[in-house]
Amino acid sequence: MTAKNPELEVFNPFDESRVGSVKINSANEIEEMLELGFQLYRENPKGLSAHHRIQVLHKASSIMREKFDELSMLIAAEGGKPLIDARIEVERAIDGVFSCASEISNIVGSEIPMGLTPAAEGKIAFTTREPIGLVLAISAFNHPLNLIVHQVAPAVATGCPVIVKPADDTPLSCKKFISILAEAGLPKGWAQMACCDVS
Repeated sequence: MTAKNPELEVFNPFDESRVGSVKINSANEIEEMLELGFQLYRENPKGLSAHHRIQVLHKASSIMREKFDELSMLIAAEGGKPLIDARIEVERAIDGVFSCASEISNIVGSEIPMGLTPAAEGKIAFTTREPIGLVLAISAFNHPLNLIVHQVAPAVATGCPVIVKPADDTPLSCKKFISILAEAGLPKGWAQMACCDVS
């Protein structure tokens, strides 16, 4: 029987009430996340289809809109941010996810001029933009949802698997956003959250 992973407890910095907890991942679990991310990229070097990524991000922004108050309260509770500021952060995060979906249509290459030398006569060349591979992101505490969105949503939009480590003080908004992406139809492993003990 293996010991249960320890939990990272999250407390409201205003009144020190417990807000929630997240599991601290073991070194082996982190390795498994990395391997899954690399495997997904190896098996899908061009990423998920563009229409699937657009659909997931649009759905995620809709879910965030439906959970607007819940997300605002979570940000305020775990980060100690005034509710009015938390609501602005949620609005910005929703806009960020929607913008990433919109930008997918702008992921284009360009034609390279040919025929400038006899060897290039009758040839055509062009560039394409493709996912670069697994993205590893580390986020800060001061905008617990918006900063996560600004790291994870562009990775999803470009077709890269992503693992994000949120700040220890504010991991719950990250956990919620990753679950929203899953609810929106992002397949398992394309966006993962890692909490690890770095002490």
